[in-house]
Amino acid sequence: MKHGQSQHFRVRRLVWLVGVCLVIVLIAVTVEGVQFFQTLRSFKEEQVIKHHQDLANKSVSTFLLLGLDNSGKRKLSTSRTDGMMVVIVNHKTKTITLCSLLRDTFTKIYSQQYHGYQRIETAYTYGGDAAAVATVEHFLKLPIDYYVTLNWDGFIQAINDIGPLSVRVDRAFVGQNYWGHAVHFKAGLQEMNGARALAYARERHVDNDQYRGFRQQAVLYALLKRLNQGALVAKGSQIMGDVKGQVRTNMSEGDMLSLIKYRTVLKHYRVKRVTFQWRTFDTAGRSMVEVYPDSRQHTIAELQAAAGRRAPLPQGPFVTNGHYLYNSDETVQSAASEAKADTDYGNPHVYIGEPGNTKTGRLPIEVPLTNGFRQSDHTPTAYPDH
Repeated sequence: MKHGQSQHFRVRRLVWLVGVCLVIVLIAVTVEGVQFFQTLRSFKEEQVIKHHQDLANKSVSTFLLLGLDNSGKRKLSTSRTDGMMVVIVNHKTKTITLCSLLRDTFTKIYSQQYHGYQRIETAYTYGGDAAAVATVEHFLKLPIDYYVTLNWDGFIQAINDIGPLSVRVDRAFVGQNYWGHAVHFKAGLQEMNGARALAYARERHVDNDQYRGFRQQAVLYALLKRLNQGALVAKGSQIMGDVKGQVRTNMSEGDMLSLIKYRTVLKHYRVKRVTFQWRTFDTAGRSMVEVYPDSRQHTIAELQAAAGRRAPLPQGPFVTNGHYLYNSDETVQSAASEAKADTDYGNPHVYIGEPGNTKTGRLPIEVPLTNGFRQSDHTPTAYPDH
């Protein structure tokens, strides 16, 4: 199965940027929007974004969209970011570039509370928004301007408020809902409430994390279609009340109003998806994802070009050379199972790492949370990587 090739496709099929921010946009166009954003901005993290510039004045903006695996109802003792996506909007080139990060990606964590390597999703576990932003910045060597963090409850309630979504399911499978009960999906167009849409968007066991991203895009596409069917702005007050405490961002009211202003423009932009080539490996009883080093460097270059920080790369598909940094101890999967989760296109593997470079620290057993959100550890997001 091939992964990792950059693709161009129509913006209506890739609405992740607008979709993830959709609930906030709906609220922003209501009279109560100003008060809501004042509440939302009460979480001030000066260290996350050092040089914040109004979105309206930026020709290129980078966003990090974070989806928590937790909420006030789920009440887990820790939270991780199961969904992580970087979005680059370049008004000069009229391009939107999307890059999803696999949650199990093995990388250095940047947090005042942890020094070492772990899954990239655990950056939030250790240090909240600041650590997640800092870790992604260093992994991609790309500064992040804005972040949006969402939990499960707001997602479910907002969709229930808006109405059932008509989502096109690409294949039949059995997933799990919010409470761990089986949910059956048939191929074809189906109506979904909030809980069912969440179950569909979260599914990854039927294939992998990359395809989960495609399902999330399908849900968000259906959400936009639903919003275009009627005057739902009148529900702004209800939605505002339902998602209060379920969203965190460093975006200001003015930033969100700028997104609304650009909404009619963005639909004409070319959309480019950037992905990684990767393999799975096991260490100390945990399954990890290694992005091939040359694939990581190629993706970094693609993102920097998308952000106008370097010249565009030559056209053509990229294929990894198969060189890898981390040996597997096969404590979770067999060598055959690991080989099935590999995008090296059959190239021979060449180990270029050092023995013992897979050592990880312990995850927090329990941390103080509010609605699944963790307070930041104020980790600076110094750029570039050192």
